[in-house]
Amino acid sequence: MAASDAIVIGEAWISEHFFTTDARSQSFLGRVHERRKAWEATAADGVGTPRTRFLAERGTLEAALGGLADLTDPADLETALAGIYKTVVGVLGFDRDGLVIDRDGPLLRVSTPGLTGAAPLVVVEALPVDSPEALRERGVRTLLTPHVVDDVEETSAARLLSALFVADDAPQFALVLAGRWALVAEQARWAEGRYLAVDLQLVCERNDVRQGGEVDRALTCLAADSLAPDADGDVWWTGVLEESVRHTVGVSKDLREGVRLSIEIIANEVVRRRRDLGLPPLPADQAQPLAKQSLRFLYRILFLLYAEASPELGVLPVGALEYQQGYSLDRLRDLTLVELATPRARSGTHLYDSLHVRVTVGLRGGY
Repeated sequence: MAASDAIVIGEAWISEHFFTTDARSQSFLGRVHERRKAWEATAADGVGTPRTRFLAERGTLEAALGGLADLTDPADLETALAGIYKTVVGVLGFDRDGLVIDRDGPLLRVSTPGLTGAAPLVVVEALPVDSPEALRERGVRTLLTPHVVDDVEETSAARLLSALFVADDAPQFALVLAGRWALVAEQARWAEGRYLAVDLQLVCERNDVRQGGEVDRALTCLAADSLAPDADGDVWWTGVLEESVRHTVGVSKDLREGVRLSIEIIANEVVRRRRDLGLPPLPADQAQPLAKQSLRFLYRILFLLYAEASPELGVLPVGALEYQQGYSLDRLRDLTLVELATPRARSGTHLYDSLHVRVTVGLRGGY
């Protein structure tokens, strides 16, 4: 599945490939489908789920979030946010039976009955922000109401989370509600500037309710099923992040092997073409330079793949019809699938020349 701009992964909080791949196993999408199946089974028994509650409250929540920009009076804004956050907490299931919530100013500490020690999750109520990056600002007031930690009054969500995560009773996870944005932080990753954030307003507006679609993915990220502790104090996200790390290691191994095989293919093609042209074999001392140049050629292809997959960079005119039909890698791939009729065509350099032009012009700043 293509990455959703309503779900932001800050500083590789989770493996991007694990999070966005369409694979149904060893992937976040696989976990989303498991969660959707469980929700459907629960709903069939007449019990509410984050999905059924979201669908029931979506219109109201969308209107409330959209109206925040019109509120100029601080008291009116605080009242509106209190209502929104109560709705969000209810939709996500944090107020269900089986969870214990202790309010402490703008904090909700979430635990389970009989669980000793610190609450594994805190929900933080913050002021609306335009982007999740704003919640990383330490010198700006972002908390809905100030909160005292170790005799210091904190007004910044970033400073509060940093203080909470190093305390003796530190939570494992935090969910920050900041207007349209909901940010998930994990104890170790927060110090590295890593987080996951969901644009609730955008999710409401799009209402993508397909199996494994944006609504399913967003709710899986934020629901109490994922962030709140179970009876043993374990949090679902902990296992998923560990699985993501294992997945990344496996992908890295596959990538290294793929690079090695690609270099061999490119280098062997050079050797074959030299032989077809009647040129003498390359000397042994040219093996390493050939491998280096093959790697450079491979890097050109990877550069183009990244540039075409990232249109926001403006490196290539990927949105232009002329580019798609005449210059894109998709077109070059289609050309390689065509059986060429003549030896001259088979020994041509059109593909190489096309890649060379794209990379050269792209590095210079555009077509």
